[in-house]
Amino acid sequence: MPVSTADDRWTLPEPGSRYPLALLGRGIEPEQASVRFFGILAIVIGIAGYSIAASSVNLFVDWLGWLLDGRPGTLTDYSTRSTAFETVAGLVAANLAIGSAILVVFGLLRLLHRRKATWIWSVSPGVRWRFLLACFLVGVVVLVGLQFLISGVPVLKPQPDIVAYVVAILVTSPIQAAAEEVLFRGYLMQALGMVWRREWFAVVGSALLFALFHGTQNLPLFFHRFFFGLIMGALAWRTGGLEASIGAHIANNLGAFLWAALTSSVAQARAIQELTWLGAGEEIAAFAVFALIAWWIAGRMRVQATVGAGLSLARPLR
Repeated sequence: MPVSTADDRWTLPEPGSRYPLALLGRGIEPEQASVRFFGILAIVIGIAGYSIAASSVNLFVDWLGWLLDGRPGTLTDYSTRSTAFETVAGLVAANLAIGSAILVVFGLLRLLHRRKATWIWSVSPGVRWRFLLACFLVGVVVLVGLQFLISGVPVLKPQPDIVAYVVAILVTSPIQAAAEEVLFRGYLMQALGMVWRREWFAVVGSALLFALFHGTQNLPLFFHRFFFGLIMGALAWRTGGLEASIGAHIANNLGAFLWAALTSSVAQARAIQELTWLGAGEEIAAFAVFALIAWWIAGRMRVQATVGAGLSLARPLR
């Protein structure tokens, strides 16, 4: 469905369009049945491509960890322990597997949509680093601070191999968090915006996919994840990019896994499949507080919320 540009290589989004609707190429009539079909096709290919890439990366890193650990037992037993995050390699494998979503999305943008990858970050296009840093810091204060308010000052009980786990969390968790945002609040949300050109539909649909992809969970935990996706998708809509959701996601995941590593174990955090309604409500309220602050910061920084009208088809994109 891409439209030809001046150099016949890259497409640009329509001027004035908001982030959830920015995947459609300039000059294409959005209500065509072929556009809707192309959006559905993009979703299917995106999910399939990510599933294949993530499985492959996970298996490879698990195998590499097994070799580096001296081949303890069978690879099957080692992979079972790794899946439960009982090994550092398992944590790294899972995070890098999810991280592969960034490469998958970049590839789909270029091959399927003839779109520069910089457009996945924001309507500017590109990453607005000051805004991202500000949102991350707010996320640390609001989302990690909530953990202290609920649980109090933690009693430190570091798990075995604490140093290796902390290093792995600090290095790979930001990649994992950013990749989930690129896939769900980025590519899949924009593809849903092609299926039906309504911002709310793209936001709600991507939030639902995000919650469902987390697998086994009770109803409060499902709604916790659904509302996280809903709030972060709305932020991407209103601020014109993924920086706020990436900042919140990184802060949340770093806080959760570092807290677990220092007080119990990462494996225990990985095994959580249930949440109380009270716990879900408290965290959803924290997400909402974060969103209000991030939206205010976006206004103060005057971040661009819509695709600019001055972009020329012939202009090189950085």
